[in-house]
Amino acid sequence: MINYKEALNIIEKNVTSLAVKDTDVKQAFGINAKTLVSKSPVPALSNSAMDGVAIQTKETIEITKDNPKRFEIKNTIYAGDKFIASDENDVSFEIMTGALMPKSFDAVIPIEQAKIITENNKRFLILDEGIKKDRNVRLAGEDFLPGDIILEKGSSINPYNLMAILMNGIDKVQIFQSPKIGIIATGSELDGNNESSIPNTNGPYIEACVKRLGLQCTNQLHAKDDPCEIKNKIKECIDSGSDIIITSGGVSAGKADFVPSVLLDMGAEILFHKVWIRPGKPILMAKLPDGKILFGLPGNPVSVAVGFRFFVNNAIRLMQGQAKENYLVAVNQLEFKKSGKFCFFAKAKTTVNDQGKLEVIILEGQESFKLNPFREANSWAIIPEGLEAINKDQEIEIVPLNIGEAINL
Repeated sequence: MINYKEALNIIEKNVTSLAVKDTDVKQAFGINAKTLVSKSPVPALSNSAMDGVAIQTKETIEITKDNPKRFEIKNTIYAGDKFIASDENDVSFEIMTGALMPKSFDAVIPIEQAKIITENNKRFLILDEGIKKDRNVRLAGEDFLPGDIILEKGSSINPYNLMAILMNGIDKVQIFQSPKIGIIATGSELDGNNESSIPNTNGPYIEACVKRLGLQCTNQLHAKDDPCEIKNKIKECIDSGSDIIITSGGVSAGKADFVPSVLLDMGAEILFHKVWIRPGKPILMAKLPDGKILFGLPGNPVSVAVGFRFFVNNAIRLMQGQAKENYLVAVNQLEFKKSGKFCFFAKAKTTVNDQGKLEVIILEGQESFKLNPFREANSWAIIPEGLEAINKDQEIEIVPLNIGEAINL
C-alpha cells in the first residue's frame, strides 16, 4: 500500500497532456496551450473614456475663477472616426466615448460637467479652472503593453479573459484537447429489479462532475458483478474513445470484486491498488494496453467523491496541461480524531471570521456512506497521515467542495 503523495506522483508520471489544436478564439472555451503575449499596446491609441469635450491642458494652466477662458468647439468626434491632427489654439472638440483623442489633446471634460454657450452659431466651452493632464482619457498601452502576458499556458479560457484576447487582436488560439470520460458503475445490486436493489448514485454523480468541468462523457454504463460483463463494458468505453475510464465498486477484497482481475486479464498494468486514505482506501489506477487510464473507485458514494476530487481530477488537469491545484489554509474550530496511518478527506464547512481569516469545522457524519453532511458542506478538509488528531486552532489545508469553483462562504 502507498501513501497519498506517492499515488499523486504515480499519476503525474503516467499521465501526459493531450494533443493541442488550433481553434477560433470565440469557440475556444478550454485550457490554453500556449502563453499569449501582447504584441502591441492596448488601447492602440489614446481615446476618450466618456462623452465630453476634449481639450489641451497646457492651455488651461493660467485659468482661474477670476480668469476664465473659452474654447471654440470645432466639431464632434465619434468612435471609429479617423485620427485628427489639429494645430489650432484655444479650440476644443466634442468627443464620444471610445473616440480617438486629437493630436496634443490630453483631457476630456464630461459632457454633464461642461459649461457650453452658443454665440453667432458657434459653440464654446467655458472653463474657470485648470485641468489635469490625462483626465478621463484611456491612454495608449494603459491596459496592455507589448510583452505583457494576456493568458498563461494551462489557464482556462473564460468569458473574461476572452475579451482581453480579442482586444489584443488574437483570433486563433491553441487549446488542449479535453479528455473524454467513460463511466461504469459496477454492482449487481444496482439493477433495480428486486427489493434488495439500491439506487445507482455513483454513475450519475461522476457524470455530473464530468459535465460540470465542461468535459464529454462518452458512456455512463452499468455492469453486474460478472467478469465478462465488466470486461465488455470497459471495451465499450475504449471503443467510444474514452481517455479516462472510471469504474465504481468492485475494487476491494470481496468475492464479487472483479475489477482488478479483469484488468490483469485484459493486459492492463495496475499502477497502484490501495492507498493510505480514508475514505476510499481500495482505490485503483491502471494503464490499459492502448495507454488509456482507468481509475477504479470504491463503491461507497463518499469514496467515489473523494476518488474523483483528489485522484481523477489530478489526471484531468495533467491531460489539459494545467498546474497542480493550490490548496487553501484554514484554522480548525473543533478537535477531530482519526487514525494516524491515513490521510483523511473530511466533509467540512468553511467560513470567514471578522479578521478575514478562513475557519473550518469538520462536520459530523464522516462515514463513507453518509451523504447528508453534503447539505452543509462547502469544502473538504485534508488531514495528513501521521496525525491522530487535529486540535482546535490548528491550521489545516482545505479545498472547495466542487472542482474549479470558489468556496461558497
